[in-house]
Amino acid sequence: MIRELRDRLLEAEAERAVRGVIVTGEGPSFSGGVDLNEFARGTPDSVHGLIDTLRDLCACARNLPKPIACAIRGHCLGGALEFALACDIRVCSPDALFGMPEVAVGIPSVIDAALFRHYIGLGRAKEMLLTGDLVAAGEAAAWGLVNRVVAGPALLEAAVEMVGRITRHSPAAVRAQKELIEDWMNQPLVESIESSMAVLVDSFRDGTPQRIAREILERRRRSKGGS
Repeated sequence: MIRELRDRLLEAEAERAVRGVIVTGEGPSFSGGVDLNEFARGTPDSVHGLIDTLRDLCACARNLPKPIACAIRGHCLGGALEFALACDIRVCSPDALFGMPEVAVGIPSVIDAALFRHYIGLGRAKEMLLTGDLVAAGEAAAWGLVNRVVAGPALLEAAVEMVGRITRHSPAAVRAQKELIEDWMNQPLVESIESSMAVLVDSFRDGTPQRIAREILERRRRSKGGS
């Protein structure tokens, strides 16, 4: 399933007509995380393969040049939560529950669990990772773990609306911004500032910012003339 989801994301990346991606779960929950049977019969080699595959999926989500959102109901645990953190937007229902229960199975949380401190701070990250306790939707929103809590059938609509607020902009600008955000996660501040300057300058080479700026100025001119 992890490989299939990665493949669907790569298909969405290659398809020009797709401007954004929304991932949700069937049934009452987004995902309960890795099947415990994988651990019960696991060996160092099998677990290494599993974690490698999950790492590739999370990296695919982080590096997808198009916006990707999760619409989360019910439980979102372990590897599923790591995947959600790798996405750009997280919208959840009031019954959503988030947690990293790996410690309760005798293992640490790894790979994209490293993103927790960026989203919710080191103290709350330690609380989640060391206790394995669940965090409810309201608290997750207050912490910054999710972007919005939306009730009932409006959940998917809210995810679509939020992705739409991104896809209304130039695909090249969205891609460049996502690439910069990924770089900023992995670079010191000074390097992040320097690299971002070059990306901004390069964006003027195809004429897109100039065209958009002229269109905005023309709309303003017409608006003033009409008033």
